[in-house]
Amino acid sequence: MTVLPDTSIWVELLREGTDGPAGELDRLLSERAVVTCGPVVAELLAGTPPDRQEELWILLSSLPWADLDTFGWREAGVVAGSLRRSGRAVPLTDVVIAVSARRARSVLWTRNTGFDRIVEVLPALELYERAR
Repeated sequence: MTVLPDTSIWVELLREGTDGPAGELDRLLSERAVVTCGPVVAELLAGTPPDRQEELWILLSSLPWADLDTFGWREAGVVAGSLRRSGRAVPLTDVVIAVSARRARSVLWTRNTGFDRIVEVLPALELYERAR
């Protein structure tokens, strides 16, 4: 099993270190069970001070990436449209993260409750339950 942590999980690790709940992410990293995707990397770099961006980039770019191909982008558009039509719109970035995780056969780890709405229209998306 691989896990795609979204931005909220990475922020916990970067703020709290491995002593907090994000220690689970550190464990998954050591097991080489973590993948990432473009939107998560872009969000993290955007929120990181310039003097720390290179260090973060080196870490993130060394992970396997869950990239979308043409059909993945189509799926993201269909999912986003379905959410909008039902009145449950979420940011397109979150939809792309969710579709990236599903297409990579990875479990998505998030604190963002917007992904619960995505699961309603993308039931194949599996959300990670952190080990207790």
